[in-house]
Amino acid sequence: MDASRILEAVNEKKEELWQEVFGCYYAALCSYAGRLVQDPVIAEDLVQDILLYIWNGERKFLQIDELTNYLYRAVYNRSMMWLRREKCKSRHLNRLMLENDPESDEMFMATVREELLRQLYLYIDELPSEQRKVIRLSIDGLSVNEIAEKLGISVNTVKTHKKRSFKQLRGKMRGDASVFWLAFFLS
Repeated sequence: MDASRILEAVNEKKEELWQEVFGCYYAALCSYAGRLVQDPVIAEDLVQDILLYIWNGERKFLQIDELTNYLYRAVYNRSMMWLRREKCKSRHLNRLMLENDPESDEMFMATVREELLRQLYLYIDELPSEQRKVIRLSIDGLSVNEIAEKLGISVNTVKTHKKRSFKQLRGKMRGDASVFWLAFFLS
């Protein structure tokens, strides 16, 4: 789903597109919240509450980066509020709130990596069908020969699809400032 459709779904409350928005962000936000609260069930509840809040709210987003930043900040804030209310979780809160804690740096880097992967998968979804299939199977760890056999195409066709896909993905990622900054933080 491209950025304009995501913004349209969120800003105009288009129910038929909302499931795609939900699917686009849900797993990454749950993973992030899960690392913060150390409980996957609570993490899912927090993320669902935030997405429901956006659905019911009046807030409009002009850019996809604004929406993404808002979602991650909302997950962080809700997670911190939940941790504060939970006395038994106070050790986790103290650990997370220390500014120079190496674990919080690792968590931040993991979040950046997840966001970069989420963006990459959005770009992969925009590839032509055959290229998309080849790239996904390649990401799943299949060799060129295995991909060719599975899709019933030649090894050279698989190599050509991969080459064209990588070229398109590089071009898209070069033009995306948010991907640049994510990659910058990873370096």
